[in-house]
Amino acid sequence: MTRQRIAHPGELSRRDFLVSTGGVLVGMSALGLASQAAAAKKHPQRGGTLEYSSRSDIAGLDGHRHNLNHASDATAAMYTGLTDIDAQGNIIPGIAESWEPNKELTAWTFRLRKGVLFHNGREVDAEAVKLNLQRIKDPAIGGDWERGAIANIDTVEVVDRYTVRLNTKTPDAAVPTAVMHYPTRLIAPDAFETVADHPIGTGPFKFVSWTRWNEARLERFENYWETDAEGNNLPYLDVIISKPKREDSVRLTALQTGQVQLIGNMAQADVERFKQSAGNKYNTWTWHYGGRFLVFNFRNGPFQDKRLRTAAAHAINREAIHYTVYYGNGDSANQPYPKGDPWHMEGIQSLEYDPERAKAMLKEARAVGTEVRIVSYANISSSHQMGQVVQDSWGSVGFKVTHEILDAVPFRNARNSGAFDGLVQGNTYRYDPDAFYGRNLHSKSEYAKVLSGWQNERYDKLIEESKRTLNQGRRKELYTEAWNIVNVELPHFYLHEEVYTSAATKAVLGYTPGQTGAVHYRGGGLRASYMAT
Repeated sequence: MTRQRIAHPGELSRRDFLVSTGGVLVGMSALGLASQAAAAKKHPQRGGTLEYSSRSDIAGLDGHRHNLNHASDATAAMYTGLTDIDAQGNIIPGIAESWEPNKELTAWTFRLRKGVLFHNGREVDAEAVKLNLQRIKDPAIGGDWERGAIANIDTVEVVDRYTVRLNTKTPDAAVPTAVMHYPTRLIAPDAFETVADHPIGTGPFKFVSWTRWNEARLERFENYWETDAEGNNLPYLDVIISKPKREDSVRLTALQTGQVQLIGNMAQADVERFKQSAGNKYNTWTWHYGGRFLVFNFRNGPFQDKRLRTAAAHAINREAIHYTVYYGNGDSANQPYPKGDPWHMEGIQSLEYDPERAKAMLKEARAVGTEVRIVSYANISSSHQMGQVVQDSWGSVGFKVTHEILDAVPFRNARNSGAFDGLVQGNTYRYDPDAFYGRNLHSKSEYAKVLSGWQNERYDKLIEESKRTLNQGRRKELYTEAWNIVNVELPHFYLHEEVYTSAATKAVLGYTPGQTGAVHYRGGGLRASYMAT
């Protein structure tokens, strides 16, 4: 299904942009695009080393067990999947050169590209695909996010060496998106036992070394199958060195002092100042990452009471979040897809900021002084800053609030065990809506079970029906009804769009992040980057 997305010039003021475009989603700065257009006229130079810094680091190397975020982690370039994306986020052929469903959308046949190799030289065939999907589906191995992506795939059938058929439990229009490299990554089956120490993928770069929160080193996979428009093998770079830095200020300083040549994002507070003071020295790109929302715990605790959830939602001031956390970047949001996106829904009803109503509801419920625990993520500044705003907002209407800011592993453990009342959670862009509405909230989703634990029969039926059709208009109607149920029952309370700004020195040529932040995609990102000589 083709998605239409329109880039906008980043140097316009936000007010001018909204007036001139009606708020059409996300874009690249004109300065960055102009520089890259000029660079594209030059013949790319093979070789060179790119040093890159992101805001986070992966929790482990096993791409079936751990999330390698393709919008922030350079290590994601070790892996590819059956399908790929282009710069606009359209699902396009990857290792699978074509696919087709049966009429009922219960069987999808993928035809593999011949000659695609894992980094150890083994060819990617149908049997390798089957073994990968089976391993991800193993509850003892596959991460909640990874396993949830393919939960509806029931059996994997090897038709012939280069043809694989995925049979689903129920009709499923979202299968091509589910087997994209984010999050369904292919690993050499003969390296399953050693993947935690030395991953063997299919991506444009192969593993050399990794020390968490210090450095990851990747080198060009010389037998990667993809080529540029002139038939030259990709990628161009010899080496990528990833140097993750938690602190936004440290990451930006590393760019400005030459320690790295590319950063994945900077603090929201620094964006305009950096563009104005240093925009002539660097290329910048602003892009839609996803969004951030609050999860209410239905498994245990005070927010099992709908009255308290409703009061808590009324207490949250989205406008305060927009300016104090995001410094006016992006938009407040009541749903996962921003204005201008093909999946953005009209007619969404969401609770508005009304602190007096919140106070009255707590008083009526005899719940003034109720103790609640907020958990947020230490490695994303907008997460813990939003947690602070929510803590202050809830405290002002009568809750007694504690706020815990946790690193990756403790955060995941708290989420999975239900050791929270309110959880500040985020999402990257979902290339098919079922990856959000189904995976996050359907009662049978493993991932949903470790978020709110909410169950709603009508919601489930709407999501299931949306997967039975390829008609986008009909799917949007079903998602609209479903999301309005969410905004009443409040397993999630959506708060803000997440937009990031990347920056690179002028020495980095050929690089543009995808419009939803992917660091590598078909013909672009790190796959097409090279260094000036």
